Amino acid sequence: MTGIVLVVAKAPTPGRSKTRLVPPLTALRAAELHGCLLLDTVDACRREVADTRVLYGSESDRAPLATLLPGVPLVQQEGRGLADALRLGIARHVNQGPVAIVSSDIPGVPHGALTATFEALDNGADVVLGPAMDGGYWLIAMREADSRPFENIPWSTPAVHAVTLARCEAAGLRVVELQAWRDVDTLVDLAIIARDPELERASNTARLISELVPSLPEPPPLELVASELLASSPWRDHIDDRLLWEGRETSYSYLGAPRAVFVAAITAEDEMLLVRQYRHPVRDWPLEVPAGSVADGESSLEAAQRELHEEAGGEAADWVHLTTFFSSSAHLSLRSDAWLATGVSVGEAHPDEEERVTLVRMPLEEAVRTARQGGFAEGQTALTILLAAERLGPTRESGGV
Repeated sequence: MTGIVLVVAKAPTPGRSKTRLVPPLTALRAAELHGCLLLDTVDACRREVADTRVLYGSESDRAPLATLLPGVPLVQQEGRGLADALRLGIARHVNQGPVAIVSSDIPGVPHGALTATFEALDNGADVVLGPAMDGGYWLIAMREADSRPFENIPWSTPAVHAVTLARCEAAGLRVVELQAWRDVDTLVDLAIIARDPELERASNTARLISELVPSLPEPPPLELVASELLASSPWRDHIDDRLLWEGRETSYSYLGAPRAVFVAAITAEDEMLLVRQYRHPVRDWPLEVPAGSVADGESSLEAAQRELHEEAGGEAADWVHLTTFFSSSAHLSLRSDAWLATGVSVGEAHPDEEERVTLVRMPLEEAVRTARQGGFAEGQTALTILLAAERLGPTRESGGV
């Protein structure tokens, strides 16, 4: 049976590619790594399946991808977010034959994996999954479109593979699994594949990683055995991972949360825009900078711009990325970006229906002084304000021109 392969990709652009590796990598180096992974994955797919196409997200990705991958057909994703990209990618192409969707975050594909995928579908499998070693999957393939494997999945958590299997089982779908493969999202992933002898087959990635090896740490002595989703909501997932740590099995329970943004928004009058809203876990109305989760398929900057508009009715003339940080790395996966927005004009706020947000304008000098004196109970807000003050410098911070 022949089939179609769709490689999910975006253009390797500094600031948009492999941002979880920045720092320690520079944005330029991270984008170069993304380009190497994409080249090696597309090449490996085309060696096994002639009809290999690239499924890209934004129209701005088309031109650079066409330059990087001459002769490879480009297909724009439909819908919004990863679930739509996968579900509709299969639905729109399966009338031409069975479809396999492959991640571009991997260093090529295991030898013979795509041949085995289409053979399994030809022999009656409804779904083929290629598990990733971080708990996700690097390949999903179907011979008929079915939306159920993509419904209510805790994307970007180690429970993705396990929950997808559960969705398939509940739907009565026959699943065949390929060998586990490693994707590259974090510095630990990079350190591990740098020591993998199979990396030699991914020549572009191997070349780049060889230059990075001196700066990479020793990978931790652990293996993810299984991941269980204990509870789920639109904002967070309670996950329990079973790990092999130096040969001894242990478990680690934590909260998986979508990426978030925090905005230090400053008006032309040198006022900082803050908001108050009730936070049930602490039974209080802490004073905060505008903030919120990054939606599936949304960039960090897009989320920051949306949150400023929704919570404060704000539109900024200029945006600067301050840093990326983890709020509590021992307890939850929340990864956040702090942004500085200047020249902000204020209009009508548009909070979500369930939000009760009050806008507070505070002189910039007072906001910085309060943060330095420990006056903000919300730690992520304090950090964002202090980083903004550092970027603005003493003249602007003190209200000068």
